[in-house]
Amino acid sequence: MDPGLTPGLEGGGPARADRLARGAGPLLQGQNRILRMVASDEPLPRVLDELIRFMESQSNDALCSVLLVDGSRTHLRWAAAPSLPEAYNHDVDGLRIGAVSGSCGTAVFRKQTVIVSDIERDPLWERARDLALSHGLRACTSAPILDGQGEVLGTFAFYYREPRGPSSRDLGLIEISRDLAGIAIERSQSAARVEEALRARDNFLAVASHELKTPIATLLLQITSLERLQRAAGAIPIREIAPKLGNLERQGRKLLKLVEQLLDATQLLSGRLEVERAPIDLTQTVREVVDRLLDGVAEVAPEVEIYAEGPVICEGDGFRIEQVVVNLLSNAWKFGRGAPVEITVERDDSAARLLVRDHGIGIAAADQARIFQQFERAVSVRNYGGLGLGLWLTRQLVERMRGRISVQSELDAGSTFTVELPLSHEQVCPDHR
Repeated sequence: MDPGLTPGLEGGGPARADRLARGAGPLLQGQNRILRMVASDEPLPRVLDELIRFMESQSNDALCSVLLVDGSRTHLRWAAAPSLPEAYNHDVDGLRIGAVSGSCGTAVFRKQTVIVSDIERDPLWERARDLALSHGLRACTSAPILDGQGEVLGTFAFYYREPRGPSSRDLGLIEISRDLAGIAIERSQSAARVEEALRARDNFLAVASHELKTPIATLLLQITSLERLQRAAGAIPIREIAPKLGNLERQGRKLLKLVEQLLDATQLLSGRLEVERAPIDLTQTVREVVDRLLDGVAEVAPEVEIYAEGPVICEGDGFRIEQVVVNLLSNAWKFGRGAPVEITVERDDSAARLLVRDHGIGIAAADQARIFQQFERAVSVRNYGGLGLGLWLTRQLVERMRGRISVQSELDAGSTFTVELPLSHEQVCPDHR
């Protein structure tokens, strides 16, 4: 590497010191300018644009670009490349990460710098060769941008308009570029996560305040009404007491459920929620939960149909499995528009499976991934109340029992939630007792 790229190193005599002084000045000034922009929380596109223009000025003949790994970690998205043709930037946006995917897609796949000195002849560029050559791009060196944990954030690439490898100076510039880009990207993503967390917290507090306020206000109104009747009539007729007591009980149960969800969420977030592991008959647990939930409300609750051929012994925590069944069945009742709910318990060679199906409002495809996130609710269910914790808690409990949960749904056609839990050793190996 050019000594001018390594400011801060000492020794080497007067000649080396002179080279450092001549080469390090502008480079250090440029790096400091970029770092000040990062520290000042300048927008990421502006920082990357400034970084690229500075590195191009230092290289003299390179055209630089930054691509970022997308959320699925399968593609690269355009982030900045002010000197490359706009049409080229448009076409590389969405480049697939892979073993043979140009310089950038391959660099992410390998997690190492990829040097292609002749795009026309290199097999890594087989799928995008014509695109690059049509824009006069003949060589490309791309380095992965890493975060502090070694995960790839994106790539910093140096393109050339003639077949050639990078000079030692350019290799040094690439190294500095990806480090500065990594700092900027991490800072930007951290700020975005903080902003998202604060927004989620504010939304949650607003929803929680409303959801808790409603049953508390109803309880107080019913109590006030009973007190008024007591003062006016002395002995209150049973026909007037019964519906009010029923309302008090329903609101009390709703309030208790909300508080339990908050407590469970607090335990999960603090790492204090304990999950035991023991053989559990999933079929029996489902029947007991359904019977308990239907007790006293069978006349008003939607019908529940249970399909199970026999015992299905899974490995898990009986109490937490009950919570999972209660949450899924309560959701099915809530959003099922009064139609029967179907619960299926089955198993195969690898897992015990619980399926809860309703025929209600359904969930849009765009919402199906985020409904398992904390404080999130599908757009279609916003008017139904709730904290946005139920499905998040359910997923957390299932995953802590080494299981998984998924959903299949279509708007206005209902939803099916599937929980898979590991089979108990007793059922995997029934002959070994």
